[in-house]
Amino acid sequence: MTAKEKLLEAAPGWSEHDAEVALRAVELEHAAGAGRVEDEWGDLTAFSAQASAATLRRLDSQEAAEGFSWEDRRQS
Repeated sequence: MTAKEKLLEAAPGWSEHDAEVALRAVELEHAAGAGRVEDEWGDLTAFSAQASAATLRRLDSQEAAEGFSWEDRRQS
């Protein structure tokens, strides 16, 4: 008996699609626990880091253009 069949037996009101979604969520949770968060869109951790880095660089350059310095703030 497959995991999907067992799940459908335990949750008789669920559709096959519901069972597939639940099994995919468990698969992603296990992957995240192993340090790998990837799906059909790619590595979500790497994408998040790349998107955050670009945003932080943009904010840093805007603050610098306005004369703001975190270094000056830390020493105050």
